[in-house]
Amino acid sequence: MAQTVAFIGIGIMGRRMAKNVLKAGHSLRVYNRTVAKTEELCGLGATVAASPRQAAQGADAVITMVADPPALAAVLDGPEGAFVGCRRGAFVIDMSTVDPETSRAMAARAQARGLRYLEAPVTGGVGAAEQGSLLIMAGGTMEDFQAAKPLLETMGKKVLRVGQMGSGAAMKLTTNMVASSISAAMAEALVFAAKAGLEPSLVVEILADRSPLIARWAPRVLAGEFSPFFPLRLAHKDVHLALATARGLGVPLFALAAVAQLQTAALAKGLGDLDQTATIQVLEEIVGLPVRQPKP
Repeated sequence: MAQTVAFIGIGIMGRRMAKNVLKAGHSLRVYNRTVAKTEELCGLGATVAASPRQAAQGADAVITMVADPPALAAVLDGPEGAFVGCRRGAFVIDMSTVDPETSRAMAARAQARGLRYLEAPVTGGVGAAEQGSLLIMAGGTMEDFQAAKPLLETMGKKVLRVGQMGSGAAMKLTTNMVASSISAAMAEALVFAAKAGLEPSLVVEILADRSPLIARWAPRVLAGEFSPFFPLRLAHKDVHLALATARGLGVPLFALAAVAQLQTAALAKGLGDLDQTATIQVLEEIVGLPVRQPKP
């Protein structure tokens, strides 16, 4: 059944996800702080709202896909936030990467206003967002999950309920911990191998056999291609959310703390808007040996 959907956060992922909601036949309203990013969706039939509040007015469901917990609080619970505009009984579905505490706090605020709330972060990257084949990890009640699932299926090929509120955020941080750790380990391995005199292209071919992520990333790294599939600044944000959550749980994350330090060094070099694999540039500089072989 077609719904009126407000989509807040039209970034690298959000724009592609919102296109799939629109293609599924839903009426779409969009809001983004940078209005220019909404132009493509407007051309496809979406309505551009001046604020999250305006986008949410009369909507059956509000979907958020923003950068971090402060951004989520601003678009949902601020004076012009979606909560103010939502009618009672409307669905709010947060697909951002935040921490479990933030998910539970936003859910409580939504429920106090008579709204339904589901967290549903995603994994799969830009290609999967474009194709509508994301893996979606929802947290919330079974009733809310079942009600929201048809809408989520317009964006994902696999839509799973992983537990109660906060579980989706915890699962998403778990997946991003692994991704950031693989990225850092790959960078160290490539620099180590180059310093040992190994042929970089052969190293990439062999490492690609060990991990689908390395198979996707390593050829781009070798070519010096760091356009952001997942910007380093966002990967660093997620690593710190995981570390903070782990401290609250009493879980030591020794390796992830080291990954955070490498990312911090890369951010200090001004690499934050590049892909998270750009951390290799820090290691290349330290050892004085470029691994990358950009095309002339």
